[in-house]
Amino acid sequence: MNYCPNCGTELRAGAKFCPACGCDLEQETRNHETTDTSQFQTDDSFELELEPTAGLNITRAEIKKVAQEKLSGRYGEWFKTIFLWLIAQWVVNLIFRIAFIKYISQGTSYWFASIFGPAYSSYDYYNYGYSYSPFAHFFWFLIMLLAIVAMFLIASLATATFQWCAIHTLRGNQADGLKIFAYFIKAQKNRVLKANVLIAIYTFFWTLLLVIPGIVKSASYAMANYLLEKDSTLSASDAILLSRQIMHGYKLEFLILRASFFFWTILAIFQVTNFYVFPYRNVTEIRFLDTLYEHYIEQNQQ
Repeated sequence: MNYCPNCGTELRAGAKFCPACGCDLEQETRNHETTDTSQFQTDDSFELELEPTAGLNITRAEIKKVAQEKLSGRYGEWFKTIFLWLIAQWVVNLIFRIAFIKYISQGTSYWFASIFGPAYSSYDYYNYGYSYSPFAHFFWFLIMLLAIVAMFLIASLATATFQWCAIHTLRGNQADGLKIFAYFIKAQKNRVLKANVLIAIYTFFWTLLLVIPGIVKSASYAMANYLLEKDSTLSASDAILLSRQIMHGYKLEFLILRASFFFWTILAIFQVTNFYVFPYRNVTEIRFLDTLYEHYIEQNQQ
């Protein structure tokens, strides 16, 4: 049943005018449709908007520019630290290789002795071969294990030392790796060593899950050494947890920044380029972390 929009009189089907007031029903219908369309376009319209992320308002190029400015004329401060690190790595690797060769040769001697028996003993009697010694076999195995542990500790402490050197470079202080290393040993109560050992272990186990999780987790732990330097009361485990919290949402940005040094890392196999690559990469990464930390503090103060 239809009714006149003007006076409310009941209308017959198909009526064009109201019999009571003479209202033009077709005109009223057109006005109503126009009003509905206009209302949809203004009040009910919507736009597809992506929620803006809280960025750092700084580009990778700007971060690298700051790092280069801070390092200008100061690469020599890093020379001694990098040189001693390379020497330590070379010595430990050499010990491992010698121990490995000796261990394998002892194992080969044992294998020959178990198969050929007296014939192999006679062969050794005339100084044509090497005799098997259980003590020597165990000794070289122990040396091998100690060399692996030493490589692990050197890598862990080197990471912390280079990052702390980068912090000092950004602050305009001298980047003396030996003093920083001595400070780790004497005044830090092993919290830096503990943090980096835990990070290495965590990253290793995450890497077992097809490598990618290990790479992502390494970004989660990236700020731990920065936080340990920033707060001398922070424990190793607390620094790792806080690093994960601050890096949440920024791991990809950090990994892209790190990946931008890919070709520099390849050149580092020549060792000489390490004296340029290591300071540049570490100061760049610390500059990123420094910016992120300031952003985190601002966000939590609001």
